[in-house]
Amino acid sequence: MKWIFAILMLSFSFMVSAQEKQEANGSQVEALIDKVNLAQNKVMMRNSTPQDVEALFAMYSDDFTYVHAAYGGIYSRETLLGNTLRIQKAGRYNLEEGRYKILRVIAGLNGAAIERMENKSGKIHLSVFEFKDEKVSKITEYWK
Repeated sequence: MKWIFAILMLSFSFMVSAQEKQEANGSQVEALIDKVNLAQNKVMMRNSTPQDVEALFAMYSDDFTYVHAAYGGIYSRETLLGNTLRIQKAGRYNLEEGRYKILRVIAGLNGAAIERMENKSGKIHLSVFEFKDEKVSKITEYWK
């Protein structure tokens, strides 16, 4: 009987530990998503700088990919960085307020679904962020 009690207590402590780890991981994921969202918004502002772009891309892994089937498909980190700097240099990023407001985050194992609202139009965008080594490794967009 003592062994059964001991096994039950040990199992319970593992479950509590796993739940605490998942909650910590979820809050870390949400914090990273907030930082990325703020950095993305900053890059699209009228007075953004190449340093703002570099700060955003520092949050992306070396093998980062951006997937948006409705707008061209799959982009490597290098391609997206080059496009972002080119668009910025051309003055096409000219927002006066951030583009996105995060409405909801559903964190999972090494990934999260993010519901964001486009501030100007009110459109709702669904994105999935994947993570590796505390960086964003992939963003997949599910909107057009």
